Amino acid sequence: MSDNIIPQLPKAPLSRRVAAFSIDALVVWFLSAIISNNWFTFILFFMVLWIITRVLVVYKNYGQSIGHYALDMKVLDTRYQRNPGILDLSKREGILALSGALAMLGISNLTSGNAAVLLLIMPLFLDFTVALVDIERYQQAFHDRIAQTIVVGTMRGYSLDIKVKWLVDEAKRYVRR
Repeated sequence: MSDNIIPQLPKAPLSRRVAAFSIDALVVWFLSAIISNNWFTFILFFMVLWIITRVLVVYKNYGQSIGHYALDMKVLDTRYQRNPGILDLSKREGILALSGALAMLGISNLTSGNAAVLLLIMPLFLDFTVALVDIERYQQAFHDRIAQTIVVGTMRGYSLDIKVKWLVDEAKRYVRR
C-alpha cells in the first residue's frame, strides 16, 4: 500500500460501513427469501444476487453499491486510488457473499429454537472484527485486506444517514413543544 496516499482519503467510519452492508444485505436477503424455498437455494440465490449488486453494480456505479450510495461512501483500490477492477471486487465480495449468506440464514432461522444457528453469524463477525482491531491503520476488514481495497467517504450519494438524523431531531423538537 502506498502510505502517502491513504491517510489523505476520508475514511468511512465503521458504523456507516456496517449500515451500508446491512442495507445491501437486507435488499439481497429479501429477494433471496422470495425466490428460494430451502437453505441451499437461499444461499445460492443470495450469493448470486450479492455478486450482481456488489460487484457488477459497484463496478459500473463508480465504486458504490446501493448501501454505499445511500450513505455517501465508495470502494477504492489502495494501490491506484481508483475504482477496483472486477477481479478485486470479486475477491472482496466473494468473502462477504458467503459470510453474509450464512449470517442471513442464521438470523432468519432464529425462531427455530436452535441456538446453534447463531454460529452462522461468526464468519461475518470475525471479518468485521479485523477492522475493529485495526484502529491506527485504515480500519480494513478482512475482505478489504485480501482485495487491497478501502472504503472512503464521497460527496456522491443520497446522504440517508444525515436525512434520518434530521428527521429524528425534528421529531424530538415537535414532541418537546
